[in-house]
Amino acid sequence: MQAKIPYDSIQDEEFLHSFYSFCTYVSICGDKKMNFATVFLKILENKGLCDIFISIIEEENNFTAIQRFIRTEPSVTKSKYITKYLNKASSYDRIRKDNIQYIFRD
Repeated sequence: MQAKIPYDSIQDEEFLHSFYSFCTYVSICGDKKMNFATVFLKILENKGLCDIFISIIEEENNFTAIQRFIRTEPSVTKSKYITKYLNKASSYDRIRKDNIQYIFRD
């Protein structure tokens, strides 16, 4: 039987609180009820929201922050809206698009 380290438990709970608080903030700013896929799409579309998200969850860069979002709410990988957004991304955003699609394959 593996013992759970208290520090890890506190860190996980703190992350989840920050994550759900951010999602609530985005919903309030949008003035409507949003699902996780819509919040994720807002993060992809808006650099300011992405920076806030990275700061709140205390990640180093966009890639790890997006990975963490997907691990927390894997349902976003099945969203048709996110797929459409990634497919219509311009060639200028190609590197960002490739990184996000790589995350979806995990």
